[in-house]
Amino acid sequence: MSACDVIAKVYRGHHVESVHYGAAAVVDAEGRLIASVSDPDFRTYSRSSLKPFQATPTVARGAVERFGLADRHVALICGSHNGEKRHVTAAAEILAAIGCTEDEFNCGVHEPYIYRMRAEKPAPGTRFSQLYNNCSGKHSGMLMLCRLLNVSTVNYLDFDHPIQQVIRQMVIDVTGLRREELGMGIDGCTAPNYTMPLRALARAYARLVTNRGPDDNSSAAMGTIVRAMQAEPGMVSGEGRYDLALAETAGDRLICKVGGEAVECIGLLERGWGVAVTVADGGTRAIGVAATEILRQLGVLSEEEVARLQPFSRPMLTNHRKIITGSIRPALRIQLY
Repeated sequence: MSACDVIAKVYRGHHVESVHYGAAAVVDAEGRLIASVSDPDFRTYSRSSLKPFQATPTVARGAVERFGLADRHVALICGSHNGEKRHVTAAAEILAAIGCTEDEFNCGVHEPYIYRMRAEKPAPGTRFSQLYNNCSGKHSGMLMLCRLLNVSTVNYLDFDHPIQQVIRQMVIDVTGLRREELGMGIDGCTAPNYTMPLRALARAYARLVTNRGPDDNSSAAMGTIVRAMQAEPGMVSGEGRYDLALAETAGDRLICKVGGEAVECIGLLERGWGVAVTVADGGTRAIGVAATEILRQLGVLSEEEVARLQPFSRPMLTNHRKIITGSIRPALRIQLY
């Protein structure tokens, strides 16, 4: 693994207590490097930042028209949601439209993120279905692709299932990598996932926002996905999340998608660039700090907008009595090419 540089410092009082290392790449749709932090070829799993590209084959094959999908459904397919009522409802609507049931999901059950966002606990005895899984939108899209390709939904997460082969080819097309350059693993929701250099992941986002798919249908699908993510950012993440705060702050300038273990990907619409950032230790508390600072140094976000994102861009740390004990601050400098 390549070395990373310090990208954020954690202060207790006025003194540094710990640091987070990471890296980032900013590229255009051709893969040309615009800027970097540390090693732009640092490899990371894409995790949930891959979702727009897992959704592209579904949308490209006419899912919106055939199943009557609205923007909220398309955004949910690309999202990692909180398990709020609007998210669960939309996932159930997709299943009904395609004639599937929640029992066909293979994503598993976990406590919805909304409780963590609100610092609450569910009532004793509360039970959740797979619809509340943060990836239920993605899995709805995968079952939809099974319907469109007229293949079995059984074992739809197997690496060699027809829909996973189609998705993997899309990943190859948008990243510019060869199949043997993709490291394969299993995501938290059991779907196949891939490790790749940051610059390849950033290139995928540059191609997404410039609607540069491998064919005309895929390019049109990317346009649909970008519009849906912009129109319904709350369906991509949810209350209390960095992705929603960033999308609402930046408006139509960008789309963004987080991934597990502190990956953040951003597509800059006006510039046609993709940004991929990772915190090497998986420290999610530092990803908003690093991503926001990169956008500030690129001139995408103003100082006022960075201040508006303060809970993520310059978070304050508190103890169990809610007394402020310190903060997390950026410690990176982008290199321009």
